[in-house]
Amino acid sequence: MKLHYLDIQAFGPFAKHEHIDFSKLGDNPLFLIDGPTGAGKSSILHAICYALYGETTDEARKDVAVRCDNAKSDLLTELSLEFSIRGQHYRITRMPTQMRQAKRGDGFTEQKAQAHLRKVLSDGSEETLVTKKVSAAKDEIHNIVGLSAEQFRQVMVLPQGKFRELLLAKSDERQVILSTLFQTEIFKRIELSLKEKAAEISREYNKFKEQINDALHEVFSDDKEQLAIAITAADTVQSKLKQQKLDADKNKDVLSQQLKTAQQLTQAFSQKQQLQNQLNEHLAKEDNYQQAIIHAKLAEQAKDISPKWQVLEQVKQDSLANSKQLPSAVNNSEQASQNVASNEQKLVDVNQQYIQRDNLLAQVNTLNGYTPILAEFAKLKDSAKVSETALLQAQTKRQGNINNLNELNDRSNKGQLYIDDLQQQLTARPQLLMQQQQLQQQHLALKQFEGLTLKLNQQQHIIKQLDKQQKNSEQHYNQALTSANHLEMLWHTNQAAILAKTLKVEQACPVCGSIEHPQPAILASDVEHASKENVDAARDVQSQSLMLKNQADKALAQAQEVLKQQSAQQQELHQQLGELATNNSDNLHQQLQLFAKNINDLNSVEAALPAALDKLQRMQKEFSLLESDTNELTTNIPLLSSDNAHAQANYTNAAQLLPEQYRDLNALNSAISVSQTQITKLDTDLQNAQIAMQQALTAQSNCQAKLEQLQIIGQQLTTRTQQLEQDWQQVLAASEFTCHDDFIQACAYISTLASLKQTITDFEQLRNDLSSKLALISEQLTDKQPPELSELQALYDQHQIVYMQVEQDWVQAQTQYSKLVDVNNKITRLETEQSDNKQQYEMIGTLSAAAVGKGRVRVSLERFVLGDLLDSVLAIASKRLYIMSKGQYQLVRQDEGEQKKNVTAGLDLAIDDAYTGKTRPVATLSGGESFLASLALALALSDVVQQRSGGIQLDTLFIDEGFGSLDQESLQLAIETLIDLQASGRTIGIISHVSELKEQMALRIDVQSSRDGSSIKVIADH
Repeated sequence: MKLHYLDIQAFGPFAKHEHIDFSKLGDNPLFLIDGPTGAGKSSILHAICYALYGETTDEARKDVAVRCDNAKSDLLTELSLEFSIRGQHYRITRMPTQMRQAKRGDGFTEQKAQAHLRKVLSDGSEETLVTKKVSAAKDEIHNIVGLSAEQFRQVMVLPQGKFRELLLAKSDERQVILSTLFQTEIFKRIELSLKEKAAEISREYNKFKEQINDALHEVFSDDKEQLAIAITAADTVQSKLKQQKLDADKNKDVLSQQLKTAQQLTQAFSQKQQLQNQLNEHLAKEDNYQQAIIHAKLAEQAKDISPKWQVLEQVKQDSLANSKQLPSAVNNSEQASQNVASNEQKLVDVNQQYIQRDNLLAQVNTLNGYTPILAEFAKLKDSAKVSETALLQAQTKRQGNINNLNELNDRSNKGQLYIDDLQQQLTARPQLLMQQQQLQQQHLALKQFEGLTLKLNQQQHIIKQLDKQQKNSEQHYNQALTSANHLEMLWHTNQAAILAKTLKVEQACPVCGSIEHPQPAILASDVEHASKENVDAARDVQSQSLMLKNQADKALAQAQEVLKQQSAQQQELHQQLGELATNNSDNLHQQLQLFAKNINDLNSVEAALPAALDKLQRMQKEFSLLESDTNELTTNIPLLSSDNAHAQANYTNAAQLLPEQYRDLNALNSAISVSQTQITKLDTDLQNAQIAMQQALTAQSNCQAKLEQLQIIGQQLTTRTQQLEQDWQQVLAASEFTCHDDFIQACAYISTLASLKQTITDFEQLRNDLSSKLALISEQLTDKQPPELSELQALYDQHQIVYMQVEQDWVQAQTQYSKLVDVNNKITRLETEQSDNKQQYEMIGTLSAAAVGKGRVRVSLERFVLGDLLDSVLAIASKRLYIMSKGQYQLVRQDEGEQKKNVTAGLDLAIDDAYTGKTRPVATLSGGESFLASLALALALSDVVQQRSGGIQLDTLFIDEGFGSLDQESLQLAIETLIDLQASGRTIGIISHVSELKEQMALRIDVQSSRDGSSIKVIADH
């Protein structure tokens, strides 16, 4: 990824628009971002990161904290970055959430965050990738660059506070950082997957075991051997009971057949007796049968002559109904005549009122004639009112303008005096700013001088303590040396005494060969302390004391060197300050505060001056407009007065032509409506009266016709009744009935005629059926006697009980045998499945334990992969660190096998010190050494990330920390390392205010600060 242009507006300390053209620095430059503390050097890195990801290199800084406090309210915070990667150019413009001036009114409104990402094509045109959506732009940048915001901060932009994070992090923290950079979460998922699979297999294995135990418990067996014995015994029992069941079943079938034959014969004798009884009962009902025959015959005779009698009865009923309707018809006819007379009188009354209709029509015509007159009258009235209002408004406005002109004239004079006073005050500001800058430089130098004085006192106190520790360690070393030498000499002496004990007279000494031994060595009194183990222990104490002495010597020498450097710096500052060195920084600080207050007051004056000038101009413009408007009103008022008089005269003339009660349109319309309503009512009343008269006449005619019809029908029914009565008497006399009452009684049987016939038929059919069945069964039972059924039944019941008991015993034995066999089969199946499960667990469980770090060395799969990646990083980093540390240091990864088993191992770093030949923690490095190690690690990390992530190109690197902690030689080695890295095609930017860097690096981006905000200048002196 290569940067081309960066535009910063109202962001961080930059109040205005700043433009950085990275192409001016050349291809793959090594450049310095220089400027005083707080000017905004790091803010350039914030701007780059924020333009890409919407986040600064400081995670705590949010949208509301990125806007410049000194920026003008109408200037929005905005960042634009153009970069290229893999031959493609892109431009992203990003705007954070901020408050801006409202488009309407004087208030403020919230401007939502926006991001606009475009691809710059070869012909200079642009293709939009993301329009406004912030999250979409962040995702697209991630896809293009190949890095998340966190990864970008870790391998391309190394900000303050983050630079040494990877070097000094704990193993777990380093795992999180490396996992994020190298995207190794797939291995963590493999760990979890194996762990879950192993747990699942283990649960299944235990489940199989529980199922086997449960199956054995079901049949009260402790193991499979006991179960096999139970199966054999159960099989023998169920086979024996099965044969007993077959024998009992055979005997039961013989007795069952004998009992069935006896039951059938007994049932036949019983059935014969039942048929005889049923026939006797049926013949006892023959009287009812004869009575039904008589009633059926009477019903047949009555049914033949009943139609003539029914016709006679119907005519009698019709005659009775006609006689009942006749009085009502007479009454209705009389009421209809009375209603005709009443409606006739109403029609006469309505005709008399209808005479008023012509007068009402004339009145409506007259009122309609007033309508056009009223319309013209209303216009004249409105015109008179408008002309009068216009005249009054013009007079009032002219007087108000005159008052405002006088007030504006007074305010303009006062504003001019106020502006003259502000301009006079601002003449003193340049001198104050120059004096303030000089005083700030003196105050800063004096603060540094005082700080060095305090550090010198502290360092001298430290040296006293270190000197005391050095003397103590030297004394302890001397004591340990003397003690070890004494013990070793004593041990050698005692070895000679032990040898002397083996000497014999006239035998050669194994040491000197002499056969004479005049003074053989004797054991010392403290021989028990003069062992080889004690000598070695004393030498170990001596070595430890020597190491402590060397450490104390080194610490004292380093402290004395620090004191020497601090004294030199203090002397240099003392020469710069001169007489001011005896002054107090608090006094200068108070003077600075006074200067700052005075300058702030002048800044406030300067800020107020444009507003005052603008206000004066606006008042002068307003005065001119009011004066012009007043002159125009003075000219128009006489014309408006003439128009008003003419309108009032026209209105007075029109009022004489229109009656006063009709000068209102609503009143006129109301009068017309009332008259029209009265006319409509007269027409409606007349029409209703005529309709009612016609309806009354129709009703009278209908009632009269109905009365005449009833009278004619009554006469006809009387004649027909007499004729039918004569005919009926003749039919009744010709029948078998002696009188009318006998006929009526016989009619009662007509409704039950079908039932009577069915009763006769059923009686005859049942009698014949029972007689036939009784004759047949009597013939079948000839020469046969009823059997002894109870004895056969008792014998059969006895054999049935025996059979049921045997069958029950066999079923229980068969059930028990089947249950034992099923349990045995189930256990066999479970053992097979359990065996397969166990084989799986041995493989998956072992893999899971290794993957999650439960082996001898507690290193998980992901940590193992990261360890391999870290080895690649450390191999590159150690080469650079070895050069920068003048052959002393290399970065190594601690061997997880050598760490304690209760420690999560695999990613811990250490320093291999070539001077001492030992490996020690990275936390023991000094500030400058730590910076060099961090720089080497960061550069190597950048290389490995680019190598292993094929789509990621890390062509640019920014470093924002640490060069001030290096001595001259280490600084030069670090710069040479960066130059070598630049030669491989990298662009490297360094943020620092170390003067040596500024002298050696001609390519710079200078950040200059001021009270109005910082500015940026690119210096490209090739």
